[in-house]
Amino acid sequence: MIHYVWLIVSVALGAAGQVLMKWGVSVSRPAGSGWLTWSAVAACWPVAAGLACYGLSSVFWLFALRRFPLSTAYPMVSLGYIVVMVLGYALFQESLSMQKWFGAAFISFGVLLIARA
Repeated sequence: MIHYVWLIVSVALGAAGQVLMKWGVSVSRPAGSGWLTWSAVAACWPVAAGLACYGLSSVFWLFALRRFPLSTAYPMVSLGYIVVMVLGYALFQESLSMQKWFGAAFISFGVLLIARA
């Protein structure tokens, strides 16, 4: 059971990283200050936190890969797409069309099929 925790935490941290980076780049910046410098990115803590989440996600992913075949583990990463879609709606008021919900359902069904194989 602990093996699934590695996968879940890896996916959750990857999704958190995406959300944090989106939040960080959405923050208003003074005129003339760009994003293409390391100091600008480092000064915006949500971007730095998002990158840190990605790093931690990779560590948990390595633990998961020790326990699962790659053909089983990798499709689980696609669950992060659904988590990010829902968080984008909840946190950034992004639209959720019926087409996106159908896509999320197809992803979920595919992951379920692979996990049960």
